[in-house]
Amino acid sequence: MTECPVCAWPESEPYEVISRHATSEGLVTYSRCACGEVRVSIRRYGAAETLGPGR
Repeated sequence: MTECPVCAWPESEPYEVISRHATSEGLVTYSRCACGEVRVSIRRYGAAETLGPGR
């Protein structure tokens, strides 16, 4: 588990999701921590998960 370097809030529990969108590499999430720090994370697609037509 990773934590915010400023306040140690767990990255797995975003305080506020600002934006989330799919890319060819995975799901990108922009979130704000409880202390106000903005974070960007990517959850890469697994072998069975891909971004198909119409998504």
